[in-house]
Amino acid sequence: MKHIDENQQGKARLYFSLTVFINLVISSVIVTGVVIGIKGYMSDTWFAYKAVTCCGSICPKCFFALYTIAAILPWACIVILFMGICAAVYKALYLLHRNYSFIRSFRSLSLENYPKINNIVHRMHFHDQLVLLDNSELRCAFTSGLWRPKIYLSLGICAYLTKKELMAVFLHEVQHKKSKDPLRLFIIQIFDALNFFLPVNHYLYILFSAASEKAADDSAVNISREPIELASALVKICKSRQTAALYPSASYFKGQNIIEDRIRRLLEPQVTPPCLFKTYVYSSGLLSLFIATTIYVSLFYKFFISTHIPDCKTRTCHMARCG
Repeated sequence: MKHIDENQQGKARLYFSLTVFINLVISSVIVTGVVIGIKGYMSDTWFAYKAVTCCGSICPKCFFALYTIAAILPWACIVILFMGICAAVYKALYLLHRNYSFIRSFRSLSLENYPKINNIVHRMHFHDQLVLLDNSELRCAFTSGLWRPKIYLSLGICAYLTKKELMAVFLHEVQHKKSKDPLRLFIIQIFDALNFFLPVNHYLYILFSAASEKAADDSAVNISREPIELASALVKICKSRQTAALYPSASYFKGQNIIEDRIRRLLEPQVTPPCLFKTYVYSSGLLSLFIATTIYVSLFYKFFISTHIPDCKTRTCHMARCG
């Protein structure tokens, strides 16, 4: 499965790079347009206000004119930018606080008292990078940490899985650690919150999550050579109604869970299911392109349209006499 591993890793890198590129371009355009044109937006808004009220009352001909609409749209972009920044800051603080609170809510245990997991860790030379959580009810394994991620296993999952199954799960998390997937996922979620108006971000997040999970599965199978054990571990976790990993929680179209797709892929690697999900990605990409173009035109409209300021001295508004 080496070629499969490289393929999924490449897909994960591609989806991450696309997310970063798209969002950096959009954010740069909005910030540049606001910084460069803020004075012009203020003066245009003032002129539009004078044009609308040039007759002593609101003039419908001026209120619905192209110049007035063009003066309003940049302020809508500024509001979107402000909302996105607030959402991104809140998302970052929420994710950091949630992960920190969850991990700190459990006491860490010494691996020396648990030979089953201790032997696995020593074989992989990850003794100082694994944390055993003192909770026999929780059955989870996940990788957490931005710069120096660590692998976390609950006492419940160690007792619930066989040694080979636990080894497969541990190898899966090792790949997440090596690829720094928690950091990449964190960045994608922040961009998703920042540019919340781009539908494509949501689907790129799902695609990245799926590709990174499959790449971690392939890496574990390449080392252990036992895909059945990893599939068995995922099935057991599904039956216990708990997720095999807190990261990530992504769902496919029509409610198909990513874990089910991973199990099917491990058991039948030669079968490639039809990817109907691409339709949603393409449609969301086109919609995002339309939204991005609208924002760009709104911020730099002076380069595309010719606007006319009504002459209030003659008490006329677009050739319609006022009053």
